[in-house]
Amino acid sequence: MTLHQSFSLVFALWMNLLLPSAAPAQGIPFAIGGENVESETSMMPFQVKFRGILNATARGKSLGMVSLGINTYHEKYDFDVMTAEAIDNPRISSGAILRQYKDRQKDINLTGPKELLSKIGQAEPGTPLAIVGFLRQRDKTLQLTNVEILGASTETR
Repeated sequence: MTLHQSFSLVFALWMNLLLPSAAPAQGIPFAIGGENVESETSMMPFQVKFRGILNATARGKSLGMVSLGINTYHEKYDFDVMTAEAIDNPRISSGAILRQYKDRQKDINLTGPKELLSKIGQAEPGTPLAIVGFLRQRDKTLQLTNVEILGASTETR
C-alpha cells in the first residue's frame, strides 16, 4: 500500500465519522410537536372563531353540537355551531377544527377573562354568539379573546 493510498483511506474514514448520515434524519419532524396545528395531539394553539347558538337544539344547517365547559363555574353548555374558522390559517377546514368535539364527543374547556366567561355563563338559551380564542387541540382548551352576542346593537364586545 502506497503512502497516497493510505492517506486516501484515512481521509475517507475520517469523513465518514465526521459527516452525519442523512438517512436517520428523513423521518424526524422538525415542527413543534411534529404535527399540524389542527391535529388532535397538537400543543400549538391556533386562533379560531365559532358562530352558533348557545343551549339550542341542533338545526339542520349546523356543523354540529359541541359541549363547552367552564371549569370555574362547574358548568357545561351546548353550543350549536353554525360556522367554525381558523382566523389565521384558512387551509384548516371547519371539519378539521370540530372533528373531536362534534356531537359532544369531547368538551371544549373555556378559559380566559372572567368578563368573557360570564357572557357565556349568563347568556339565555337560544342566544346567538360569536366566540373567538386560541384553541389548543391536545388539552381541548379554548383561551377566549372575544365573545360577542350577535344581533345585540348596544354591546358588541
